[in-house]
Amino acid sequence: MIIDLDLLHSIFGTDDGSLPEIEFYNLRENEVVSAYRSIRDHSNAISSRKPNFWHVTKDKEVVISIKDNPAELVVTETAEPFHLCFSGLKSPSGNNIPELGVFVFKESIALDYRMGPQWNNEAIEGLFELIKFVFNDFCDVQILHKSNENDVDGKLLEKQIALYLSY
Repeated sequence: MIIDLDLLHSIFGTDDGSLPEIEFYNLRENEVVSAYRSIRDHSNAISSRKPNFWHVTKDKEVVISIKDNPAELVVTETAEPFHLCFSGLKSPSGNNIPELGVFVFKESIALDYRMGPQWNNEAIEGLFELIKFVFNDFCDVQILHKSNENDVDGKLLEKQIALYLSY
């Protein structure tokens, strides 16, 4: 495996109660829509209690189902940016991935995760496979890892992802 699993266990392995983020930004509108669809399609459920978004033109909250792709509305500014969580995630090769939160913005997607022992080798490898599947062919994607006390400046995970994407 091209990634350093020992290093990644030090980043993911201890639940300190925070929800670190991996942000993929500088995306085109079609890339935001595609990224959301790909992540959704690798899950079997929305695990958020009240998955919804604010529909700007209807001036009301709209419930999100697993079949929907409200990212299409966010990129056209018909909907406000939103966050929800997906569970039952599997990587393209079938590795189980713990629940991920997904923030959708006009020009970015951010994943948040709960650190802890659920991030075993299979889960870490699965996350990297999913990231490669979703983001590898995007033109100018930039990556930030934020709010992880085990990776203070974010560079440890960012370098591992860049290495994996280049493989």
